[in-house]
Amino acid sequence: MRTALLLLLAYAVLGYARLATPPRRWSRADVIAAKPKESNWKSQMLFREQLIAGSAARGVAQTCLHPIDVLRTRLQAKGLKMQFTANTFLKGVAPQFFLAFPAGALQFAAYEWAKARFAEMKVVGAGAEISCGAIGALAASVIRVPQEVIKQRCQADIYPNAAKGFQLLLSTEGPAGFYKGYLATISRDVPWNALSFMFFAQAKTLFKKATGETPTAGQNLALGAVAGMAAAVIMTPVDVVKTRLMTGSASGGIISVMQGIVRDEGAATLMKGVLPRVAFLAPLAALTLGLYDSFAKTLVSQRLGVPVQSL
Repeated sequence: MRTALLLLLAYAVLGYARLATPPRRWSRADVIAAKPKESNWKSQMLFREQLIAGSAARGVAQTCLHPIDVLRTRLQAKGLKMQFTANTFLKGVAPQFFLAFPAGALQFAAYEWAKARFAEMKVVGAGAEISCGAIGALAASVIRVPQEVIKQRCQADIYPNAAKGFQLLLSTEGPAGFYKGYLATISRDVPWNALSFMFFAQAKTLFKKATGETPTAGQNLALGAVAGMAAAVIMTPVDVVKTRLMTGSASGGIISVMQGIVRDEGAATLMKGVLPRVAFLAPLAALTLGLYDSFAKTLVSQRLGVPVQSL
């Protein structure tokens, strides 16, 4: 199983943006000649390129950070013994891996669609970024919620593996069981994505104003990490509630569960798991945004026959 996952992960990293013919070596003069006065390469992306780039970015980033996600879930789940072995950090990796790719495809395709619609209406800035990030997260939730239910129950030792978990969930709770905690999940994911995209866009704008230069790929990774970290801290209480609902250690609505946690365990419990959450989401935001740009630029440059550096 591990070998298959590693092979598929390698394919995602190396195969998505691979040329069928040997790549052309571009000189500095070629790059300068091909570079437009004002690059707007994202507007030239095809729908299939959005799907491929989004799929690869989310899938690779989420799978690479899975061990940290296991730690976060086990810290937040009520009544779970804190015993860790090497195999513990692979719990739930199958649904994490196989469903992250279609979730990423839906998220970024919806995000780019929303960006195009807002651009047509001349709506730009923080408000547009928040709205587009939210729309992308809502689209991905169709896959993200079932992924989270199966994955977190495996991580919390409720199911021995994903296949058995799928069978048990379907037989005991029916199709609706795959969407248990849906409201709590989107109440966390939608604001986190909206805030992350907005913080990232604003950080790039501030960077350009301060330095007079566009951030490099490495600097974008750092800015993405800061954006993801800030959004993660803000949304941690909702994440705790979502974990309790999905693992079956609590029931009811978001507010009632939150009130129960404060009453029975103290307000500090709402921030439980904040460090592994930040450790997971900060690099997740950095990798997802950075890889998406890299994959997308490569795909567009190959189709247009221009160097990546010109975009």
